[in-house]
Amino acid sequence: MLNVVESPDLLEIQFAFPIGKRVLFLVLSLFPLIAPYQLIFRVNWQNYFNVFFIFAFVISLGAIGVSAFFVWAAIAGMESRLRLDLMQGKYLFTTGAPIIKWQTNQGDIKDISKIQVEQHDWSDGAPTYSILTITNDGQQFKMGSSWSLDEINDIANRVSAFLGLPPLS
Repeated sequence: MLNVVESPDLLEIQFAFPIGKRVLFLVLSLFPLIAPYQLIFRVNWQNYFNVFFIFAFVISLGAIGVSAFFVWAAIAGMESRLRLDLMQGKYLFTTGAPIIKWQTNQGDIKDISKIQVEQHDWSDGAPTYSILTITNDGQQFKMGSSWSLDEINDIANRVSAFLGLPPLS
């Protein structure tokens, strides 16, 4: 979820992964575990070397994989924040997640050379978009993710206008 806080001297863009979503993913990770319980542990298998057990085992491995994906989404969902302070002439970019160390980059606002929108194409489904901040020395800071190109373009144009950069084309 992108959140923009703007005042005459300060612009802050926050991309948060809400705690409610993290909890939801953790709860959803429990449901696939019903399959291994029902197919492997609850059944009193007399012989493990048969076609039915192997089939149940493969299904259980898939269910455990789905469960692991939900857990990973809950604990590794990235958050980021870009803070532009005209009074101090500084930018501050932070990014991280509960299991990933938070990284902070800061510098002078005058070092920001370009704001652009980056498109991420996926093998299935619609593309997503994020804001890319590029500095004079080539550093790139990727911010947020949204299915809405209009929303990202609007925020990127607000940042460009705040910094006195030309609007996106």
